[in-house]
Formats: sequence, structure tokens, C-alpha cells
Amino acid sequence: MLLSWLLLLITILYISKVSSLPDSSQSCVTNQNIPFTGYKVEYQLNIRDFTGEYHLLYCNDNKLLYDLNLNESIPWTEPLNFSKTDRANTLILARRKTFALRTFPIYLPNTLVGSVYYTDDINGFDIHSRENITSSLKSIPLLASNVIRNWIEMTYKLDLIYHVPILTTPGIDSKRYKIGFFESNKELNNWDKYISMSEDYNYNYDSRVLVRQAVDRALKQINLVIDGSRLVKSRLKNSEVKDWNGKVFWKLILLSKTLKESAFQNLLERIEKSFSV
Repeated sequence: MLLSWLLLLITILYISKVSSLPDSSQSCVTNQNIPFTGYKVEYQLNIRDFTGEYHLLYCNDNKLLYDLNLNESIPWTEPLNFSKTDRANTLILARRKTFALRTFPIYLPNTLVGSVYYTDDINGFDIHSRENITSSLKSIPLLASNVIRNWIEMTYKLDLIYHVPILTTPGIDSKRYKIGFFESNKELNNWDKYISMSEDYNYNYDSRVLVRQAVDRALKQINLVIDGSRLVKSRLKNSEVKDWNGKVFWKLILLSKTLKESAFQNLLERIEKSFSV
């Protein structure tokens, strides 16, 4: 058991670039020269016991200010609070219809996945009547992050935590969503017109079976690439990943460290096509 852990540790340190900041603020950095302020969602995988959790982060000028543990899944359409006393900090994450039935959050980088809804009102908003006040809420695009930018952190307890970026709001260096674009006149700017805060989309057929099949096809794509990589296949065999989400993310982490970036991008494109229903 100890030997397996040491071999795994050596492999991780070998394939990973240890270039983290003194704390988890590394998750906020997408460009060292351009500070990021906004929200991010990431998956944190503990390599010691292979347990994972989603986290909602708030960053200001590349510094991590808030880290909200979302547990084992992203609570779409549910109110999220960084503060128990300040209702103005309430957020709601919602997806486009295209992604609302997807159970595993793998997306092509920079894809518009959904929206972050919030309010500047110090009184916050009443979650029980939120459909009536949707028009008064502000919204920010929620984009897919580049999962290849995962990084590893060693905690004071000597645990190794892999941080896998999942979602992000646009930064000032965003090429598609310029700062101010999504806060402009709603009549002229309707990028979120077809995003429902409650995700109450109308499907003419039961897509859940097709989505489940799409997930299976996506995982098959990952397994096919793994079968072609002796290093990844051997490390997976020696690891003890039991959690389903953790297992998939661990595969993606290993692949992102062993494949060329262009090859990994092609894999994500194949996964995205597998999800198409």
C-alpha cells in the first residue's frame, strides 16, 4: 500500500509542473500579466483517498477571496451564499438548454455553458418568488474553462489536491465577452435570452436516455485513448479510485499530463460530439 502511494506520488510530481502560489490563489490565475476578477467552479480531487468535491470560487485581482464547497455535485438553479448574513451575495447558476441534462461537466473551452445570476440589492432577493424578479437580476456568462490548466497543491497535511478548472466568468482578456458587454442595454444585448434561471426547458421527448448514452460514448472515447497510453493505463491500475466522478477526472488529469495539448483538445472535441443528441 505504502509502495503504491510512493510510486503514485513520484509519478504525479514527475508529470506535474509545480508552479503554484503559496495558497489556492493559483486557481484564480489564467494570465500572470492580466489579473482576474470573477467566479470560477473547479473540481478538487484528493489524491490520497481519491475523493473529490466541486468548489465555487470568488477571485479578485488573481487572489482567492472566497471558496464555497459544493460537495459532490454542482447545485444548478439553487441559491448559493458565500455569506450566511449578507443576502446580496446570493448567486444562482443555470445552464443553457443544450447542457441542462448533462450530468458530467465536460465542455470545450470557452463554450457558453450558462449564466451566473446575482443582484446588487442589499436586501437580496426572495428565492421563493425568483421567477417574478428574473428581469431585475443581473447575469454574467458562465464559460467552460480549459481543463488542461489543472494544477496540484500540497497542503500542510501533506495531502495532494488536484485542482481541475470547470467553469469561469469572463476576464478582462476575454476575446468573445468583453467587459461591459453583458451589462449593456438588455434590449440590445440578449445573449442570455434563452437561458432559464430554473432550467425549466421544454423537451419534446425524453432526452435522459439519450444523454445517458452520450455519457457512455464520451467515457468510451476516454477509455480508448487510455488503452493507447501504457503510462496512464498502468497508473490507473495501481490507483484506488472508487468515486465515479473522481475516476473520470483522474483519467482526464493523467491524459492532460501525457498527451500533447493539441491531442487533448481533439479528445475534448470527440467527447463533445459524443454528447450531441
